[in-house]
Amino acid sequence: MKTPADGPMASMRWRLIVVLGIILLCCQLITVIWLWHESKEQIDLLVNRTLAENVRNEHVNQEIREAIAALSVPALMMIIFTLFFCFQAVNWITLPLSRLQDALGSRSAESFEPLPEHGNIREVIAVTRSLNQLLFRLNATLQQDRQFTSDVAHELRTPLSGIRLHLEVQEKQYGIDCQPLIERVDNMSYTVEQLLLLARIRHDFSSGHYQTVRFRDDVVIPQQNELDEMAGQRGQRLRWMLPATEIVFQGNAILMRLLLRNLVENAHRYSPAGSAIVVQLKLDGANGILLQVIDQGPGVDPAKAVELTREFVRMDQRYNGIGLGLSIVTRIAQLHNGRFELVNRDDRSGTIARLFLSEPE
Repeated sequence: MKTPADGPMASMRWRLIVVLGIILLCCQLITVIWLWHESKEQIDLLVNRTLAENVRNEHVNQEIREAIAALSVPALMMIIFTLFFCFQAVNWITLPLSRLQDALGSRSAESFEPLPEHGNIREVIAVTRSLNQLLFRLNATLQQDRQFTSDVAHELRTPLSGIRLHLEVQEKQYGIDCQPLIERVDNMSYTVEQLLLLARIRHDFSSGHYQTVRFRDDVVIPQQNELDEMAGQRGQRLRWMLPATEIVFQGNAILMRLLLRNLVENAHRYSPAGSAIVVQLKLDGANGILLQVIDQGPGVDPAKAVELTREFVRMDQRYNGIGLGLSIVTRIAQLHNGRFELVNRDDRSGTIARLFLSEPE
């Protein structure tokens, strides 16, 4: 849907040209009218003195038309040439702004490198320096956030390992069933590893370090058997619907494997035993790459679908986990300039987790 800012008149360049054109047109019209009025008086005076009104012939009318053309054509040519030179001048003046616009438009969301200063126009240089200061402060804030996440993950790994070891010792010495607690500790350890991995690789993305990833060979195949075994623990079946030709894109294979695993684990957790889970990968026209994980679970409330992708939000409190899986999926999708959404199935009860990625080059 187009907005008023998308029209040609939203451009400063075109506004300058239109205003200059209107001013020139008005000035030329005033000049033509004034000259025609003065010339008409002179022509009428000369004609009336030399000829009677009833003998004005075609020759005199021709002279009048030539006089009008002699006034109008130069004025029109002057307007055209003036607008052309104004257009070139405005392009030259606004060239630094165009370069700044191109530099901003070609950047990814994770790029915080300073913008080059284009031209020697004071206002453009001031805007560029203000943007660079904003990028610097924003980058510093994000770096602190990532460093905090990394530090917390490092600090949590050691005590979690100690807690797990202590529970195992207690179970052996006193015959206490500590498996539920051990499973909870394992879930926390896995989540910490995910956060640590995400914090580390996000730094690579912000530096522009992308890999050429083959979706089937680098993302699906390395963990396909493991995911099949996980689904088999509850009698579930994974149906892999993969394209015959490889799909290649720019990103990070480790993060994409983490994304796929979280989606399948989420479907495995909330789908009934013995159900089928479909993992579908395809090219979807204008949407680019489409990855879908389709389950037969209870579905989601459409009003809460967006909320489920936030941190520490779970669909059902009866299951293990702390509600970070879909939040991590959303962050990974954003790092790959993609989009993640949850929708309900139309044919039956169940949820479709969809990931849209840009069309491969």
